[in-house]
Amino acid sequence: MSELSAFRRDLRKLPNLITLSRVVLVCVAIFFYFKVHPGLGLVVGTVAGLTDLADGWVARRTGQVSRLGEVLDQFSDLVFEAWVLFLATGREDGYPSAILLAYLLREFWVVTIRRFMAEYRINIASNFLGKLKTNFLMYACIPAFGAFAGVMGPLNEFAWYLGLFGISLGILFGYIAAWDYTKQFVRGYDEVIR
Repeated sequence: MSELSAFRRDLRKLPNLITLSRVVLVCVAIFFYFKVHPGLGLVVGTVAGLTDLADGWVARRTGQVSRLGEVLDQFSDLVFEAWVLFLATGREDGYPSAILLAYLLREFWVVTIRRFMAEYRINIASNFLGKLKTNFLMYACIPAFGAFAGVMGPLNEFAWYLGLFGISLGILFGYIAAWDYTKQFVRGYDEVIR
């Protein structure tokens, strides 16, 4: 019972509610982008991306940092990133599908090694490059989807390439971070499996 009450307590913390709002806002942004107005979808999507900065800032400023917050933040980041890349590569005028495949390969690997190490109570912590990956993927969607929607005017082609460049950098930073996570995995594996 105490685990359940700790979960409920942590779930109700403001930073964790902000984190979960990212998932809701991404869904609303997608709906608005396709069904209402692309510009409105971009605004809501940008707000969703800003929650990634807000949740950590609020958690640190209020002393409400929690392990659940770390889990929810990773989940919300993955939902945001996957939807952005799925939509950006699924369009006729979109980016090559190899981007989505590269992203998924990296994420499947990281989730797998983290899950394995968690069984032995070893945490593979996120690093700065992993956070850069998330930020580049989140904010590259602004010029990308602005270009797809045709709302960038004479900068449309530039925005399309800027989005592609940002997403590509995000993928690159993700792979560099995954290399560090893999080294942590190998060290941890050597400790627990003899």
